[in-house]
This record gives sequence, structure tokens and C-alpha cells, in this order.
Amino acid sequence: MNLLNSHKLFALISHNFRLAWAYKLNFVTRYLGVIISVLLFFFLDQLLQRSGSGQVEGGSYFTFLIIGGAFSKLLELSSHAFSANLREEMLQGTIEPLLVTATPVTLALLGPSSWMLLEGVLLVLIQLGVGTAVGADFSNANWGTAVGVLLVSLSSLISYGIFSAAFVIVFKRGDPMNWFINSVAYVFSGVFFPVELLPPWLRTISYLLPFTYALRALRGALMRGESIQAVGGDLLMLLGFTAVLLPLSFFALRYAIRHLKQTGELAHY
Repeated sequence: MNLLNSHKLFALISHNFRLAWAYKLNFVTRYLGVIISVLLFFFLDQLLQRSGSGQVEGGSYFTFLIIGGAFSKLLELSSHAFSANLREEMLQGTIEPLLVTATPVTLALLGPSSWMLLEGVLLVLIQLGVGTAVGADFSNANWGTAVGVLLVSLSSLISYGIFSAAFVIVFKRGDPMNWFINSVAYVFSGVFFPVELLPPWLRTISYLLPFTYALRALRGALMRGESIQAVGGDLLMLLGFTAVLLPLSFFALRYAIRHLKQTGELAHY
């Protein structure tokens, strides 16, 4: 990305931040929702401790839930950001003027979502911070490994968002990736409970999802202080998913853009 396009990306991020801040109640409630979810996880952990079972994967269930909840927020935003923002821009008619400038088409379509991705990272940090204040134990955390895992995970997660954006460009309505995340990934990836609790035949589905490996590596780094070498197997699996999914998602986006140019349906929603 050249310097001019970098400035354009920064301008898009700044614009969408100001737009989000203009609706202050909606802006604030998103952050309050993170704090409320932390309290929910805390009281669930208290309930389990009273029954005598508060340890999961080498740490407290509360810490387990905080990491799962933070990851699910990042997963939700990375998979939904592109399509949601693109749909809004199409409804407002602000995509067409941007496309007739010298801005690359991919940047014009995906750039406006960059603020949502940055906000997702911020929400994750807030959730981890509030969780720590309430009692989550990250004393053994290997933060270097955790950052590495997050970066590799994001490259895989973003591919789902690009697939979703391509779908919106072609079909205008519907978000199959969001449905997939909500109905499959949350259940089978170990967001709120270990995948080992699933029957063996259902566990197979877990191992076909990149989110499972991302969460396992992230919890290993934050709960048990595992090094890059210790989570290397999960990182290799994530890199494998990324090597397949990211090129496919950009191929789908290029197809959607070609379809858009051939039909001229951008203004039709």
C-alpha cells in the first residue's frame, strides 16, 4: 500500500470513528455491553465454584470465559464488520462517489470497515482489563505469544468477513457468515466450554474450524504462559487455514466486483 492509499485508509478510519461517535448512546452502550458480559461471566464462575468445580484447562472458569468472550467479540466484529459497513454505505449511497475516485476498489469497499476492526481490538483489551480487575488470573500469561496468536488468528478471521462482503455485493441481503459464526462457531469452537465436552462425533466439527485452534492457543498463552513453540501446532493449523481461506475470500471479492461492474447494480439495494 503506497503512502497516498495509507492516507486514504486513515481518512476512512477517522471518518467512521466520527460517525460512530456522533451516535453517542449507541457508542457508549457497546462498551457497557462488554462490562456487563464480564459480570455475567463472573457470576457464572461463582455458581460453579459453589458446586465445587471452578477449574478449567489449568485456570479458573472465569478466566476461561473472559478469554472466550473476548475472542467471540473479535470473531463477531471481524466476520461482520465488512458486510455490515458495506451494506450501510450502499444504503446511504456513499460508495459510488468513492469508487469513481482513484481509490483502489478493494480499499473503497473494505476500508470503511477498518474502524470497526480497530474498535474490536479495543473492546477485547477492555474486556481483558475489566476481567482482570474483577478477578481473572493472567499472572502466568505470556503476552508476546498471545499477541502473535491474535495476529495470526485475525488473518484467518478476516477472510470470513471478506466472504460476507462479497455475498452482500452480489445478493444485497443476507449474511451467511454471520449465521455460520452464531450457529456453528460459538457452539463448536470452545468459546464458553471446552470442546472435550462434545461427543467424539461432534468434536470432529470443532477440529474443522480455525476458531478452535485460535482459542486453544490463546488460552494456552494467557492461562498457562505457553511459548510460541508450545502453541506451534495450533499456529501451523491457523496458518494453513489462512493460506486457503484468505486467497479464496479475495477471489470471491474479485468475482463480486466483476459482477458489480458488469451489472451496474451498486445503486440497487
